[in-house]
Amino acid sequence: MPLLVSSSISYWVITHENDIQYFTVQNWIIVYIFACFTMAFALTPTTFIALLSGYFLSWNAFIPVAITYWIASFLGYKTAEFIDGGRFLTILSEKPKVKHILENLQKDEFKIIILARLSPVLPFAVTNVLFSFSGTKLRNFLTAGFLGMLPRTILSIWIGTQAKEIRRLIEHPSEGNTSQFLILGLIAGSVLGLGYFVKKAIKT
Repeated sequence: MPLLVSSSISYWVITHENDIQYFTVQNWIIVYIFACFTMAFALTPTTFIALLSGYFLSWNAFIPVAITYWIASFLGYKTAEFIDGGRFLTILSEKPKVKHILENLQKDEFKIIILARLSPVLPFAVTNVLFSFSGTKLRNFLTAGFLGMLPRTILSIWIGTQAKEIRRLIEHPSEGNTSQFLILGLIAGSVLGLGYFVKKAIKT
């Protein structure tokens, strides 16, 4: 579904690039309302939305993209909470060792959420579900998630502003030595950080 939806949107954007350049504020509001749901339910990657936003709106896209990310996080978390109803956490609690590790991880959940959101590799919608299932506090999830998404958001919008052709941007979103270096840096930082906290929780 993500591939089908993203590909369909990409095709439409490429063929209607000139029309999109003249979108009004009302048009963009509709776009971002739509994006809230497509990101929350894993139909479009968050970086895809940020890249296109940066291309068409430049840095004016930052605030609407950030708000859209926050709303999509809330929708994803609440939907997963409604579907699961606490069953996943109950199952884990029946295993003493797993329960103990989970309790230790929850002590650093704010930092863990930031690191999970920092990585461009970890799927946005999947982390929404995992944090919801694991009983993460909603306030921590939304606040830390927002802070963790900032570097990725800024990087994606910047890449979008640097693109000269929409087709090339969509087909090669991380082209360029600088952007590749920054993306690898975010991945490495998040993996090392998450590894540290998981190892710490297991040892404790």
